[in-house]
Amino acid sequence: MNNDERIVFLLLMMWTMFIYDAKTLSCNYSFNFKEQLMAHCDNRGFISVPRNLNRNIQVLDLSNNLITVIENNTLKNYTKMDILILNSNNISEVHEYGFEGLLSLKILRMENNVINISQLPSRVFRPLDKLMVLEIGRNEQQSAVNGSFVYPDNAFSTLKSLQNLSMDLFDSPEFGDGFKSLQNLTVLKFRRCYLRFGKLSNETFRNFPTKLRELYITRCHHFFHIDKGMLQYFPELKILDLSRSYIHLYQALNILYPYQNKNMSVINFHHISDKSINNDKFPYSIIITKELMRYIRSICIEALDLSATGIVDDEFYSLFSFQYPKCFKTFIISANRLPSTTLEHYMQTIVFITKATNLKTYDMSYLPGQFLQPLYLDVYHPEKFIESQEKQHIFQKSLHIIVNLPPLLEFVRFTHMTVMSASVSFTCKNASLKYFDVSYSVFEQYPNVSHECGKELRYLDVSGLSSTMMFKSISLPELITLKMTHASIDRSIIEGKQWMLGHAPKLKSIDLSFNNLWTLLDTKLFNDKNITHFNLSNNLFRTVPSSVSKLRHIESLDLSNNLITSIDYTIRKWFDEIIVPNQNFSLNLDNNALICSCDTVEFLLWLTKTEVSFVNGNNYTCTMSNNSQVNLIEVTKNINRYFADCKATLWLRIAIVLVSCSFGVSIPLSILYYYRWKLILFSFRKFRRAVERGLHVNYEYDVYISYEERSISWIKNQLLPKAEKEWGLKTFVHDRDLIPGELTSDSKALSIHKSRHIIFIITERFGEYEWGKFEIERAKYEKYTQNLMKIIVILQHVHVNDIPEQLVDISNDVIFINWYEHETEISENQTAWFKLKTLLFLN
Repeated sequence: MNNDERIVFLLLMMWTMFIYDAKTLSCNYSFNFKEQLMAHCDNRGFISVPRNLNRNIQVLDLSNNLITVIENNTLKNYTKMDILILNSNNISEVHEYGFEGLLSLKILRMENNVINISQLPSRVFRPLDKLMVLEIGRNEQQSAVNGSFVYPDNAFSTLKSLQNLSMDLFDSPEFGDGFKSLQNLTVLKFRRCYLRFGKLSNETFRNFPTKLRELYITRCHHFFHIDKGMLQYFPELKILDLSRSYIHLYQALNILYPYQNKNMSVINFHHISDKSINNDKFPYSIIITKELMRYIRSICIEALDLSATGIVDDEFYSLFSFQYPKCFKTFIISANRLPSTTLEHYMQTIVFITKATNLKTYDMSYLPGQFLQPLYLDVYHPEKFIESQEKQHIFQKSLHIIVNLPPLLEFVRFTHMTVMSASVSFTCKNASLKYFDVSYSVFEQYPNVSHECGKELRYLDVSGLSSTMMFKSISLPELITLKMTHASIDRSIIEGKQWMLGHAPKLKSIDLSFNNLWTLLDTKLFNDKNITHFNLSNNLFRTVPSSVSKLRHIESLDLSNNLITSIDYTIRKWFDEIIVPNQNFSLNLDNNALICSCDTVEFLLWLTKTEVSFVNGNNYTCTMSNNSQVNLIEVTKNINRYFADCKATLWLRIAIVLVSCSFGVSIPLSILYYYRWKLILFSFRKFRRAVERGLHVNYEYDVYISYEERSISWIKNQLLPKAEKEWGLKTFVHDRDLIPGELTSDSKALSIHKSRHIIFIITERFGEYEWGKFEIERAKYEKYTQNLMKIIVILQHVHVNDIPEQLVDISNDVIFINWYEHETEISENQTAWFKLKTLLFLN
């Protein structure tokens, strides 16, 4: 049927429906990808099955309605129907002839209703000779009668063609002889599990056909017993999924005996042991033994999931002792408590990976390990700690482990685990690796990754690994997603190190959140103009970093949880330019320090005009001039009301400037000449403060003075009059400026942080000053974080040996001034005073 014929057919059908029954117009019609005519009657509020739909429909979707009963002969007109969907109604009853006439039906879905499956009429499915898929799970919970729940086998026995059956598993189930008729059944799924007091015995599945290939018993959240021979009737089983059913790993491994030396596609034992199961027979902490592995080790398995099964240790040559490692394509053992404690444990894993040459996915994450240099309590003095005197080594000597990743391996995850006392190298002979995650793992030495491993890599997560110690830069020509959260990139910037792992020309998504970034200098990253999603949230940005404006195809920029107060004109213009008709741009500024004032009015007006989509924009707040918090949307809607006085303020400022200029012109030139140096110094200080404000630096003190008590007289009589009265500097002297009641250490640290320079007055008794070492260490910290400009040391009658060792260690960053006896008098022309003045005023 071509497109024109299809359109004509749909128009005729809709006209016919209009004539016969107007209410059927609430259903829409279309053709699916198989060219089947579909009636979309879902979410329409039907309380019964509509009877006057087009008789040629092949798919009918009646899900999410209010239907309670499937009455007799309701569907008999739809003889061509292949698929009927009745999910998520309120169906509680199906009449005996409810499905009469559906001779072609192949798929019937009736999940999420309140059907009592035990009360289904014996011939209800008799017309459905061709039915291949029946989904009748997620219905009303039923209780066992006389100790067991009997499934209506007479009703199911008529489904000769059934291949896929989904239903609920009730307590103490009993499947009668009628299930023997389902000779074509290959898939059996139990959608909900109500097992609690009963068990699955050797006889439970005896009436099901031996052709069954897939069995799913999932989410049984109450422990129940299973007999060893439960699966003996399914010799051709390929998929066994017991995930999230609390049967315990002991029982799960025990029922695999029928499949020794056979092939299986999937064995899913995810979270089959739970902390709610913990007794002598079934302990929560499991040690894998050769005896436990005797059945599963002999099976050729393509995909095995043993994650979250309570494994805490394994005997040598047990857990990884599979006879057919080449069969594996997926192996998952994450979220256990399995440490690699010895060389043998390490080597078993490596040997397995090496032999599993067809492996594509390997996940060994969330495993605990040893701690680096732990602290112990002293049994004789519990208030003291005992530090490790040497590193804790698992092996007797340092070991280098080389892991040759299988050639077909595509997915590797080693997140949240500890690898101790060994260096690790990953090599890839044939590059197939596409997903590599080593986030939040602890390595004594960070792993080396060969260049071949990066050739096909699409996803890389190195979050939690310090960028200052990251493995060497590699080429990443196919990388699309990079995650580097909590990677201490700020330390790399301070130390001047390159933090990008390598050139990634196809990079589209990058996450640099939680890195304490206050700046983002140009890197190779900004040469990759394909980036579409950039996460810079939870950092310390005060403005939108200008370097991101090079990303011309950006679609999403997350700057939430920063310190941004406004957006300047250049960045606003860039935001508007990158929006094109076929591309939206979303910006997240949630939880920033936005300011609403006369200075930011242009930014607020831009918010009302731009087509940028703001994530959580309705929740943004800004700080007003009176320090109150106001909803940003409310402010933008009423700008004239909030900022009506901005123009008057502008004219007032202009008037003040004009008056000041007139007054300045009237001052005699002689006075200007007389005070020329003070005016120059005053102007320089103002200019410097303006520059510092632009860099978001705010100093409270010009200089912090560190001294011992014998220097007080010289400071009071000579240094302070010169620095404060003549030079106009603001100094911090702890005997005068410390606030009573506050912790001395906190107050001194904060004052050093707020000072532009620091002066240490070193005398022969400075070593006796109890706060000397503390102030030197704080000065070193502030200097290395680029907050403190200069560290000046005045040496007064000091021998070289009297200079503190901490200052000698950083001598390259310290300026020394020798202060001789003839410098004690205050004189502008003396060399030491002039040098000190120059250092304090010039950067």
